[in-house]
Amino acid sequence: MSEKRTLQAFLSSQRLRELAGPKVYARGERYSADGHVRLHVHTWNEAIGEVTGSQPYRVGLKLASNQLAAECTCPAMADYGFCKHAVALGLYLMDAPPPTAKESARARKATPDNFAEKYPGIAGWIKDGWIELGRDGYSTSITRVMDEGGLVWEGGTRHKSLDGVLQEAEDAIAKWIKDNRM
Repeated sequence: MSEKRTLQAFLSSQRLRELAGPKVYARGERYSADGHVRLHVHTWNEAIGEVTGSQPYRVGLKLASNQLAAECTCPAMADYGFCKHAVALGLYLMDAPPPTAKESARARKATPDNFAEKYPGIAGWIKDGWIELGRDGYSTSITRVMDEGGLVWEGGTRHKSLDGVLQEAEDAIAKWIKDNRM
């Protein structure tokens, strides 16, 4: 009987170096060695963490069909492919203890936090798009909701509280999804 392939068993320095290239690998190796990795979720085939570089980036590694898939919120991942943050998480995992059944069960049964309960549209949107808060110097809006195609909605100028700004964005996202996806 063959042993089930796990993410940790699949990871190796050589594999990470091949995916990232030698320069990116060396930078990721430095991030891992310097303690810039924080692991959030760890199951047998997936890991999600945060790697702090110039800012914190959310990084995920997943083993599917004997292929390593990586995602990261840094711009390099979208522009160049496998990034130093993904390398750092991979190297960190190689030395981490394997997940226990309890950790895997907890990851599968993750409960939404208060923010996701109050603003489910925003919480869902940021999986594939992004939201900017604050003035950008080009418009009077405070909030910009974007996806890979660009600006989807902007607003937030008529509220005095962050809750009001976020609720307006939540409503705009719900309307956009209704008008464009359903």
